Amino acid sequence: MPPLTIRAHFPLGTFQGHAEDGSPSRLPDTARLYSALINAAGNGSQAEPRKGQLRISSESAAALSWMERHPPTELMVPEYVPAFSGVTSYRDEGTAEKPPSASPRIRKSARTINTATALAGPFGWFWEDAPPNVQETIGRLCEDVSCLGESDSPVVLTLEPIEATHKIVTEPSELHPRGILIRTPSPGRLDELERAWETDHPKKLPTKANDRPKVAERPAGSKIPMAALRTLQYERPTLPPPREPWPFAFLIPISRDSRAPQPNAAVDWCVATHRMLVARMGDAAPASITGNYPRDVLSPANRVAIQYIPRSYMPEQKLTGQAGDGFPNGALLVLLPAGLPPEDRIQIGNALDAPNLRVWIRAADGPTRTLELGESSLISLHDFWPEIRPGWRRTWRSARGLVPETRRQPDDPELGRWGFEQAALLSLYHVFRDHLPDLPRRDYWSMIRAVTDKKEGAAKVLSTHLIADSHINRYAHKAPRSIGAVQPYDAEFDLGHLVGGRALIAVGQSRHLGGGLLVPVDTPEES
Repeated sequence: MPPLTIRAHFPLGTFQGHAEDGSPSRLPDTARLYSALINAAGNGSQAEPRKGQLRISSESAAALSWMERHPPTELMVPEYVPAFSGVTSYRDEGTAEKPPSASPRIRKSARTINTATALAGPFGWFWEDAPPNVQETIGRLCEDVSCLGESDSPVVLTLEPIEATHKIVTEPSELHPRGILIRTPSPGRLDELERAWETDHPKKLPTKANDRPKVAERPAGSKIPMAALRTLQYERPTLPPPREPWPFAFLIPISRDSRAPQPNAAVDWCVATHRMLVARMGDAAPASITGNYPRDVLSPANRVAIQYIPRSYMPEQKLTGQAGDGFPNGALLVLLPAGLPPEDRIQIGNALDAPNLRVWIRAADGPTRTLELGESSLISLHDFWPEIRPGWRRTWRSARGLVPETRRQPDDPELGRWGFEQAALLSLYHVFRDHLPDLPRRDYWSMIRAVTDKKEGAAKVLSTHLIADSHINRYAHKAPRSIGAVQPYDAEFDLGHLVGGRALIAVGQSRHLGGGLLVPVDTPEES
């Protein structure tokens, strides 16, 4: 069964909630998520009318009961700090008061909101596997959730992938708890809350006389039962950082009304998409998009990259649950590098969140061509390609050619002459240099030794082939003068243990704008 993920984005950047004793709740725990889903199930579009009232449907009840029996195995917890805003909110209490020398009026209460939590990004929950009907039902309920915590804590819930930061503690200790404590519903929580609701909503309504407001009356409130709640421990695992250069991407399908791009125009369309993104962001475009980092800042190994994925490359089981036939003209991917600041990701998502999104290029010898784009969605890239079949071996080849990142270097006494094989290994180092030894900027032969070292990467170049094509713009948008004459070439790699066998990556000088995409090549081990 596929995994279930819920991502909670707080548009105001803050979460507001209180515990039973009135103290602030710092994080939106699983119990609050569950309560929000119950409220959506009983009052939203999935509720069923029964005897003049909206009640929870059997499908929603089954999905919620499944959540009671299966706590999330992983969480995405952003950095957070207490926020003291000093904002005062006013609301009607629904009771009357009689001020001096005046007629009764509805009582209003004031409360200062100074116990919120500022979140550096979205909060997320991950279940390792969930039945498809549960995923569909929970997804519909998430659409009807407007707030998480209190009413002044708006939220947007989606089933987008998350980057897990904490895992459940399988052998917790009450005396020495580890990690963070998260309230979680237990079996029977739905029945418990429904009984409390029925107690507060008796079938026999009070008479008009008994329901008349009294001046001395105060809001009674309702006591929330807590018997079917448990506290679980989640801790941050001590694992090495993932090596995926681009863990996530925004997938933008190309409309059926547009003509699928030609493979030799992939770089042009990726450049056009980059220009569209920068234009929509304006002067606020981050350096992760433009590449214009301050001189005193060490730029990361990889920036936001854009790649065109034709229909033939798209795995059927991927693409957020949609069938591959839903992308007859392929898609554009906006690859998000590891370590991308959350605000940059939000900014990119906002730039792509627009109706009638399109990109265009003007051909030198023809009319302007346009691509109509569909609605973008966030997907994971660490398992983009299909699984490797047992008994088969996976290597990688360049789909549209590579461009060297430096000119020919002097011979090395041990490694010999510089050629396309060395240029390809150097390109691998540049992509994965954040996980490899830090070397001087132009010590290219040492970089090759690092990427081929058995302990570090164990990468190999199996073959290379010069591409005899004078149209260099098909392989790179721009190339620095230090490279000299640009010579595109094909290569086949054994990536060793640099990266997982299903990740989507690109290498070479033009990897950020349409070039250097690597696709898997599977062959039987016997061959």
